[in-house]
Parts: sequence; structure tokens; C-alpha cells
Amino acid sequence: MLIHKKGISMKKMIFISILATCAFAGNFEDGLKAYGSSNFKEALAKFEAGCLVNDVKSCVKVGAIYQLGKTALPNPSKALEYYNKACEAGEVEGCSAAGGLYLNTEPQKAKELFNKACDKNDGYSCEMVGSILIEAKEFKKAYEFLVKGCELGDKMSCEFAGDLRRSKQL
Repeated sequence: MLIHKKGISMKKMIFISILATCAFAGNFEDGLKAYGSSNFKEALAKFEAGCLVNDVKSCVKVGAIYQLGKTALPNPSKALEYYNKACEAGEVEGCSAAGGLYLNTEPQKAKELFNKACDKNDGYSCEMVGSILIEAKEFKKAYEFLVKGCELGDKMSCEFAGDLRRSKQL
């Protein structure tokens, strides 16, 4: 028995969902191919199309293209727009990248974004929170983040945690 909602059967809804999934997977893969071939305008178009249908990895790639200025001059505000969209949708890489862009202008915002990515087990972001806390002379809290980053495989976190331990600041 099929469930009907406004004249669309459950089978049709599933089929449409599968098509949409394939379409944005295709945009992302096509974008990667174009990017690998240094065709940045095509890559941008593919990734933007993917981002429009909420493929958050595509949003991160769009942000990177704008940040690096692959199709024009670097555009950090446009990059942030896409990184933040990815971050809000739960993409760790978007949070980390946005944090990096905020680091020099809004350190508290950067810390929040790195913390969000660290909470999702991104070792690099744990290192960044630890570094921000070291600068603020919050050594014990920094050490906790650095140990977590180290446990997640971030080598710099391990080095910084060791440095803190040896510094007797804890």
C-alpha cells in the first residue's frame, strides 16, 4: 500500500530523494575533477550548485576557492559566508576554516568555532583552542585541549602539551 501526500506516492518521493542525492554527489565529484585540472571557474560553479542543495562539503570548497582567490581576488567575507553555512550544518572543516579567518579580527569568535570543531574531534581545532588559551595565560585549560588534540593525532598538540608540562605552568 502506498502512502499518498498531495498526489505524490512514497515511491516517487524516494525516487526524487535518490536523484537529488546523486545530483549533488555528482556536483561535488565534478567540482573536484575541475579543481584538480585547475579549472577553478567550473569547480566553483559545481561546488556552488552542491552547496545550494546543502552538500556541506561543497560549501567548504566554495569557501576555500573564495579564500584563496582562485577565480578572482581573495574574498574573505564570501569565504566566511560559505564556511559558516557548512559549520552551522555540522561540517567540522567549515568551523575550523571559519575559525582561522576570524583568528586575527575576532579571536573570541575564532575560539568558539575552533571549540565547536574540537568537540567534534578535530585535533587541529583542539590545538588552536589550546594556543588561544596559552596566549590568554589559561595554561590548565589549554593543556586539556592540547592533550585532546594529541589523542586525536595532532602532532603539534602533542608538542605544545609537552612544552606546557615542562614549563611548570600547570
